This record gives sequence, C-alpha cells and structure tokens, in this order.
Amino acid sequence: MLGIGDFAQLTGLSAKALRLYDKQGLLKPAAVDRWSNYQRYSADQLEVAIRLKALRAADIGLAEAERALLGRREAVEVLEEHRARLAEQRRRQDAALEAATALLDGDAPDWEIQERQADAQHWVGVALPVSDGADEEANAAFGALWEALAAADNAPVGPFWSSIRAGSTEDDVELLCCWPVARPMPAGWGIAGLAVVRGQVRAGPELVVGWRHDDGVVVIDAAVHPAVVALLAEAERRGADLDLAAMRQIGRLDETGDAVGMEVAIPLT
Repeated sequence: MLGIGDFAQLTGLSAKALRLYDKQGLLKPAAVDRWSNYQRYSADQLEVAIRLKALRAADIGLAEAERALLGRREAVEVLEEHRARLAEQRRRQDAALEAATALLDGDAPDWEIQERQADAQHWVGVALPVSDGADEEANAAFGALWEALAAADNAPVGPFWSSIRAGSTEDDVELLCCWPVARPMPAGWGIAGLAVVRGQVRAGPELVVGWRHDDGVVVIDAAVHPAVVALLAEAERRGADLDLAAMRQIGRLDETGDAVGMEVAIPLT
C-alpha cells in the first residue's frame, strides 16, 4: 500500500487533488486509518489515477472525467465531445482575432451620413426581451405582426424597423419589432401571446446612415455597427439628444422583398 504522498509523487496528482477526488467519489483510497484518518492507496489504483491525471490535464471537467473512467466506450465519447468543444472554441477565437486585426489595422470606413425630413408615421410593434435567440424571435414576431395587421385591413405601408427601449428594470432591455401602418390600430387590439405596442414617429429632421449586409465591414459580436457609431457621433456634434429609444433601425429590401441591408435614423429634435 502507498501513502498519499508517495501516490501523489507517482501519479503527478497533488495530495490536495487526491483529497478532492476522494470527496467527489472519483478516486477513493483503498484504505483509511480509522484513528489517524491516514489515506493509503493500492498499486492497482495507479493506472486509474494516471488516467484521471491525463483527463484533467486535457481540461476535462470532473463530471466528464468520472464518465470517461466508466469504460472504453464512455472514454471515447467524452474525448470526442471535448475535442469538438475545443475545435469550436478555437474557431471562435480565430474569428475574433481576425475581426480584431481587421478593426485595428484597417482604415475606418467613411460613412455617408445624410439629413432628411421624416414624416409623421403611425406604427405598431411587438416588444421582445433581448436574449440569445432574439434574431429568430424577432423574425417570427415580424411575420406574425404583418399577418395580423393585414388581416385587420391595415397592412404595413413600408419596410420594417426595430428599436430598443428600457424594460421593467434597470438591467432589462426590450427589442421593438415594428411595422409602419396607414392608421392607428384601435384600443384593445392585440395578438395572443405577444406584447403589442404602438406609437407614432414624429415629423422632423433626422440623420440617417445605411449599409448592406454584404459590404464586408467588420462588426464585433454584440457591439453596435460601426456606421451607427459614426451616426451617433455626428448627432452628438449637432447637439441632438441621443435617445436610443427614438433611433430606428430600418430594413433595406430588394425588389423581391428580401432584406439586403439596414439604415439607421435618429431624430435631431
């Protein structure tokens, strides 16, 4: 039998790690002295301990390591799953590095920011909590809202647009998925299962900037599009109130109705 110090030296596992694995049930000592609580391991446990050391050195978690030690089939599954996770992690890291390189080494695009006069426009929208699946939820909401408005004989009269607003708490943010309509919907009108909101775009001057989805501009994940950065900076220079709830992100559609780009408008008043 081997003491915990000798067993640690032979396996490369620290005594602290061995005590943790004992507590977790991954590798229990072959014997524990009832009086001194001194732990002893058998030579037969060396192979299991070294396998556990190999799994942990590969950054495999304790739960997965325990599964891998059940048998050859389980070990192959754990290793393949972990290899796939590492490959995806490397892919994301490579993409992030390429984006950072392009952003920091490249020249900033010269965005064409224009001023135009916005007409007063009624709109109806759906409020969604911002989440990881927001894009899919937004697409579904736009579709459901269009169908409901058309069925109510008030079909949208222009391209869709979206905006953001504060939610019920300081940390909550809601996405508004909106369609412009010819007339306001009556009080009480709604869609089952969706939070319907309505309002009116105020007439007045606004700044606008646009881009195509295929223009190759580097956009950092979860960060605002560079064109919007330029737009907000220009609006601030002109003394506009940077109210993000009043900023509209409007879909650019081709002749078939497919979204090919976006434009963002922010009021100057």
